[in-house]
Amino acid sequence: MVQDAYRDDQWYPHPKGHKVIDNVATAARTPAAPPAEGRRPRAGFWLTAAVYMLVMLGGTLPVPLYAFWAPQMGFGPFTTTLVFAVYALGTVLALMVFASLSDRAGRRPLLAAALLAAAASTVLFLVAHDVTTLLAARFLCGLSTGVFTATATAALGELAGPGRTRRASTVAAVANMGGLGLGTVAAGLFAQYGTDPTHLVFQVYLAGLVPALVALVITPETVEHRQRPALSVRRPTVPGRRPARAEFLRAATAVLAAFAVSGLFSSLVPSFLREQLHVHNVAAVGAQVGLLFVVALIAQVAAPQRWTSGRWPAPGFLIAGVAVFEAGLWMRSLPAFAAGTVLAGAGIGLAFRRGIQVTQRLADPHHRADLLSTYFLAAYTGTIVPTLALGVLSQALDQDLATLILAVAVVATTLAAALNRPARTPA
Repeated sequence: MVQDAYRDDQWYPHPKGHKVIDNVATAARTPAAPPAEGRRPRAGFWLTAAVYMLVMLGGTLPVPLYAFWAPQMGFGPFTTTLVFAVYALGTVLALMVFASLSDRAGRRPLLAAALLAAAASTVLFLVAHDVTTLLAARFLCGLSTGVFTATATAALGELAGPGRTRRASTVAAVANMGGLGLGTVAAGLFAQYGTDPTHLVFQVYLAGLVPALVALVITPETVEHRQRPALSVRRPTVPGRRPARAEFLRAATAVLAAFAVSGLFSSLVPSFLREQLHVHNVAAVGAQVGLLFVVALIAQVAAPQRWTSGRWPAPGFLIAGVAVFEAGLWMRSLPAFAAGTVLAGAGIGLAFRRGIQVTQRLADPHHRADLLSTYFLAAYTGTIVPTLALGVLSQALDQDLATLILAVAVVATTLAAALNRPARTPA
């Protein structure tokens, strides 16, 4: 049963079933979030960003390693797709149940719990000898990622202080995408040149989580009035005022399409490079997957403001990227596939940064993690749907045809988000 963890005078139902918060009314009745001033909050800002990147890095460490696990555990492409989907499922569950709890219980307790879940996931990867353990490890990893994305992004917005929304949004986006990109690269290098392809990288990662926990302990808490959390399955939250709601839903749809491209790409690359192009160097496979996220990171940092605020740059890059790397799949062309990766990565980065910035700006300071949870819920829904669909369609159709169908669906979603014009009528 769904329970409302917030006061009735702050929330009212939206006709479509979302919970809605009126930011203006709430802000008038409650004091502002405590300002982040002084050296300790500044240090806490960068420590939180570093730990955020480390947790996201752990989310993509397994991607290049399925080539080793598959023959060891005796599973095929469909099981690989299922493992990808279980990770996204864990993330979605965390966003629906746990991520918004930090608005009441505080940011640090939730971040610490997510870090411990990441450690437990890493231990399971180290002892995994069957598919069941691998699925459990990936699910825990997804739970950790889901809690961390919403909670750390909210904490960064508060630690940055008033008037620094853009800075907090940029750093949060860089930590997210940068970690995802570094994870595949690191795993590929360890697997190719290390002594133990499926264990050494997780041993090093587990050791790195210890100072990360210390960093969280010394970071200031940003939730001033903490309450006892009420565990519940949350409904998606949207802003109460009509123009703000329309703006947020456009950003959420755009990031859903962007992460659908990311999920489709991450599912395809290892098998495509190994089976179609006969690339067996695991470091090269990890670098190719990481290229998508690295380009997304560069786009977030280096793109001009008109690209991140405009309606068409992100969709334009996404659609061009999908078209070019789809052509690379059909032609078995690595250069075309790589060019599509660069274009799609730029689109993902622009869409993600713009969405984070919009969400941070529209969120009520006292329920920041709640709106961010909805944003990331849209993002990871975008990851899980094409991943599962690809696994199902590949059982009945040629993989190229299955991929083409999904690519057309992603392009249609991207266009729908871009063509949805801003609301002009007042709330």
